[in-house]
Formats: sequence, structure tokens, C-alpha cells
Amino acid sequence: MLEALKLLAYDVLQQENLADICYGTVTKTEPLKIMLEQKLELTENFLILSRNVTRHYESFLMREKGSNDPWQAYEIIAQQELQKGERVILMKMTGGQRYVVLDRVGEEMEEENETGS
Repeated sequence: MLEALKLLAYDVLQQENLADICYGTVTKTEPLKIMLEQKLELTENFLILSRNVTRHYESFLMREKGSNDPWQAYEIIAQQELQKGERVILMKMTGGQRYVVLDRVGEEMEEENETGS
């Protein structure tokens, strides 16, 4: 009986497809559109953007190494908006209606895809 319940629970979780990682390419920036490898184009309504792919502010404190001077506060603007043609990593959320854009695909991954490795 216990084994049957375990199998049933496993099947339910498999069908729910809690999270899937997929890859896409930015096809347009205003408004943002991303084409998934499965040839499905996602619009802004279906995308949640992480800080890795948006413009945001970073604040930090800094002082010269070995100095006793007070820390100085600085703020920079990280302009990391997605650009047309960039490859991105996405995570499909439960139910498959929304996707989180996690980050850009690294150069190593792009090179592997181009060489077929």
C-alpha cells in the first residue's frame, strides 16, 4: 500500500512539471519578446525578469585598502537590459503560464551549441 502511494505521489509531481529550465533568444526589446527553442514566442505578459537582465541601481561602500579613512558611499547604475539576439536561460513556473528570465547564456554554452558538443 505504501509503495502504491509513493508511486501515485511521484506520478502527480511528474505531471505537475514544477519547474523546467529552457533557453530562448530575445527577438524584440520594446516590447520585450523572447522566442523559446520550442518555437513559442513569449511576450512581456508571460515574463518575470530577474535583476540580472534589468537596469537597476547598486549601492556600495569603499575605502582605500589599509586606510583608516571613513568608508565612502557610491551608487552605480547597472544597465543590464536584454538586447535583441541575446540568448537567455528561463525557468518555466508551475502551470507553464509564466517564465522567469534568470540570466543570459554564458559564452561557453553558446560555443558548445555552435559546435554541436
